[in-house]
Amino acid sequence: MIDPYAITNHSRSRAELEEFWVFCLSVAGKKATMMAGKVDEFIAGCGHDGTPFERIRKLIAEDRLVEEMKRARVGKYALLDKALRATLAEGAPDIESAMPADLETIPGVGPKTARFFLLHSRKDIEVAVIDTHMVKYVASLGHRVPNGVPTGKEYARLERIVIDRARELGMPLDGFDLAVWSHYASGGAHPLPGAAA
Repeated sequence: MIDPYAITNHSRSRAELEEFWVFCLSVAGKKATMMAGKVDEFIAGCGHDGTPFERIRKLIAEDRLVEEMKRARVGKYALLDKALRATLAEGAPDIESAMPADLETIPGVGPKTARFFLLHSRKDIEVAVIDTHMVKYVASLGHRVPNGVPTGKEYARLERIVIDRARELGMPLDGFDLAVWSHYASGGAHPLPGAAA
C-alpha cells in the first residue's frame, strides 16, 4: 500500500511502482490518505493475482475495470478507465524509463501528474511539481505567477524557477517539494525552504 506520509521511494519494486502510478492517476484533487486506501482496495480486492498491471489487464479482458473501480470508490471512473487502458496498451510508455513528455501522452496525465510520479519514484530526476502550493511559494519569492496551476511554457518557466531555487538552497527536489507542501498544508506551522529561522 502507498504510504501517503512517506511518498518518496526511489527503490520501489515493479509492483510497487505500478501501484504508485495508479495512485498518481487517482489522487489529483483528492486527499492522499483517503486515496491510498481506495487504490489498495481496488487492486487487492479485484479477485486476481499478479502485479497491479497484470490484475488490471485481467479486469479489462473481463470488462470489469469500471465495476471494480466503483466497488473501491476510487472516483474519476471514465478518466481512469481511459488512462489505465492507455497505460497498458501496446507501445505505451514504460513507467520505469519514461520521461515527463512520454507520460503526458496518456489521457488525463498532465505535467503535474507526470512530474509527481517521477519526482517521488526516480532518484536524481530534475523535475518540479507545480501545484497550487508551489505557485504560492514562487509568488512569495516575488515572481509573476498565473491564476491557478500553469500549463505549457508557463509551467516550464515556473518549473525552472523551482529547480534553481532548490539548487540554490542545496536541497534535493523531492525534499524541497515536500517542505513547500508541508508549509502550506500545515497553515504555516512548518517553515518555507530558505526562510529565516
